[in-house]
Amino acid sequence: MASSSKSLVRIVVAGDDRTGKSSLIRAVSGNKAGTKVFMDPVVPPYFDTVPPILIDTSSREDSDKVDKELKQADSVVLTYACDRPETLQNLSTSWLPRLRRLQLKVPVIVVGCKLDLQDENQHVSLEQRISTLMQQFCEIEAGIRCSAFRSIQVFEVFFLAQKAALYPTAPLFDKETQTLTLQCARALNRIFNLCDRDRDGVLSDAELNDFQDKCFNAPLQPQEILDVKKLVQNKSPEGVNEGGLTLTGFLLLHALFIEEGPIQAVWTVLRKFGYNDEMKLFIRPMKRAPDQSAELTTQAIGFLVKIFDDFDGDSDKELEPSELENLFSPALESPWIEKPYKDAVERNACGGLSLDAFLSEWALMTLLNPTFSAENLKYMGYLGDPFSSAIRVTRRRHVDRKNQRSERNVLQCFIFGPMKAGKSALLDSFIGRPYSEVYNPTNEDRYAVNVVDISRENQKYLVLREISEDGVTKLLADRESLASCDIAVFVHDRSDESSWSASSELLLNIAAHGENTGFQVPCLIVAAKDDQDSFTMAIQGANMVSQDTRVEAPVPISVQLGDPNNIFHRIVTAAEHPHLNIPKTELETDS
Repeated sequence: MASSSKSLVRIVVAGDDRTGKSSLIRAVSGNKAGTKVFMDPVVPPYFDTVPPILIDTSSREDSDKVDKELKQADSVVLTYACDRPETLQNLSTSWLPRLRRLQLKVPVIVVGCKLDLQDENQHVSLEQRISTLMQQFCEIEAGIRCSAFRSIQVFEVFFLAQKAALYPTAPLFDKETQTLTLQCARALNRIFNLCDRDRDGVLSDAELNDFQDKCFNAPLQPQEILDVKKLVQNKSPEGVNEGGLTLTGFLLLHALFIEEGPIQAVWTVLRKFGYNDEMKLFIRPMKRAPDQSAELTTQAIGFLVKIFDDFDGDSDKELEPSELENLFSPALESPWIEKPYKDAVERNACGGLSLDAFLSEWALMTLLNPTFSAENLKYMGYLGDPFSSAIRVTRRRHVDRKNQRSERNVLQCFIFGPMKAGKSALLDSFIGRPYSEVYNPTNEDRYAVNVVDISRENQKYLVLREISEDGVTKLLADRESLASCDIAVFVHDRSDESSWSASSELLLNIAAHGENTGFQVPCLIVAAKDDQDSFTMAIQGANMVSQDTRVEAPVPISVQLGDPNNIFHRIVTAAEHPHLNIPKTELETDS
């Protein structure tokens, strides 16, 4: 059975004074003394192989000390005395609210100690109160009564606590709604899709058997397969059809395991398919130098093209919002619903994505957060280690400069410029959005990504990052801020002298920062708003700075007239030759 990632289980025992906490621990640990007791994981035999640590607390101890132990717990045992009903009341009025104030997300076992002293007339009353308590506090996994003096169910107490820590219910099942959690349902949806090899929407007997063998190393006999399908069909007729077990039936089967046991079976399935205790896929971190980037391999792009086609139900070469929702249904949520991905590509009138836009979003996500990209690739059903075959680390940029050629397929361009210079309009035009006269200041960095065709054989993904004014300040304070930049573009309004002055100052500051940190980048100057009357001094100043820094002459563009002057092609070409257009600073000139 697939085990938890935990190497130890910390079980903290808490409750009112004189409710039997210490006696309970002594009874199960062979009278070992101390506030922390390490138990032999093989005694008793039904304990999991992950050894538990039993941690005693005293209600007379400093409250902060008890809270510290509770915060480190994997599960909590709350005790009350069966012969003192008021101690059970204190669990609902004091201890359980205390755990919530501490924001603990661990299972709780409510334990009635001193069962041998219980008044038999209180039996029904205690049962009812425990039932009410479990309805009120969903974090309670189980309730049990024991007697340390009579050795009644003492081992069972810690078996339940250990089991609840290793195979918790809360991440899988919502007790209030009596349904699978969204996280669990999506994880099982992904597993179903991976096992449905022919993608016909059902698990055939052969596919169900392969699933059983993979998870439990024990194939099902033909009669056992019939029994499983009969069980599901009796609960939900739509759970089975003539082809086999449907997704509805697959989810129902696991819900039954959670409700009726064994819950370990569900966790075994999840862990076999790569999920950790937080219901997330484990992805090892990617190691790379600051001036190395991450990008998708040809194999990964091929996989994503196939996924795109599979979910393009109407074959219109676009994924509509509903199709995107289905595609990302195995993930915890769509990765592109928030910035910086939300507005980074152009969508159709209904919010759908073309294949280029879809792959551009993946290129951006892989560049900015390769671990997140790898995680989502796994959610989509990519088999194997993404960092071995789906995502590659590029060569260091200083090596590219030495070789006078960049090998990257995804290039990142930082866009600098003063307010109203035309930076946002440049990004909008890059992703096909119409020009707008309305000025919306950029208060935080913004991204735009698209495909640039250099030639029939040379296609690049270009990422434009518009640097806000606050962003410039942060960038200059960070020594590695230019490490991820392949090329910097400085935009100014050529009809405004002050715009050029501000832009030229930015260029010199960024060039100096690159020189001081060792992360020099090629630079281009863009003279925006070429449709307006040009300010002669701005033109002369731009040309002079271009000559002094040995950067290419300013490129005039007019987004309003739809004349970008092939600027995006120029940006890619300059980035592909990282040894050129490096601004010469006064520091370099003097040396």
